[in-house]
Amino acid sequence: YLRFLRFLIICPLRMTEAAELKGDNIFFDEQELRLSHYETKNNEAFTLPLPRIALQLINEASATKDARCFQLSSIEGAPMRSWSFFNKAVRRASGVDQFNLHHLRRTFATQMSEHSNFDENVIDGVLNHRRSATRAGVMRSYQHAKNVEKRRSVMNAWESFLLSEVIDL
Repeated sequence: YLRFLRFLIICPLRMTEAAELKGDNIFFDEQELRLSHYETKNNEAFTLPLPRIALQLINEASATKDARCFQLSSIEGAPMRSWSFFNKAVRRASGVDQFNLHHLRRTFATQMSEHSNFDENVIDGVLNHRRSATRAGVMRSYQHAKNVEKRRSVMNAWESFLLSEVIDL
C-alpha cells in the first residue's frame, strides 16, 4: 500500500487508473505511462511523463506485461475493491482525519499553480480532465494538442518540489 500511495503522491492519476496499471502501460525508455481510451475515466487516450522517482517505484522487474504494477487486493490478480479501507488506513497512519486519495490530485493542481509558472490548462492536462470541461468556445472544438513535453516539464517540476518539500518519499 505504501508504494502505491507514494506513486499517487508523485503521479496524480485517478486511483483506479493507477491501481489497474500493468507493465504494458509503462514505457521505461520514454519515461512515461500510456493509457488507452478504454483505461481512462474520460475515454481519451492519455500519456503521462514519469519522473525518475515514479520509475523507481515501478521497476522493470515488477512491471510484467500482464500483471498489475501494484498488487492491492489480498486475492492475487484481483482488482482493488477496498478503497474505503485504504483511505481509513492512511487516515490512521497520517493523522489526517479527512484524507481521501482524490485529495492528492487536488494537492498536485493547487501546489503546481501556487509554486510554478505553468499554465493551468497544462496542469489540468496532467490530470487528464476532459478538454471540453476546461476549454471554452472555439478552443474546445479546435484545440486537441496533448502537450506531452509541457506535461513532462510539469512532472519534472513536481518531482523537484516533492524532493525539496517532502522529507522522506
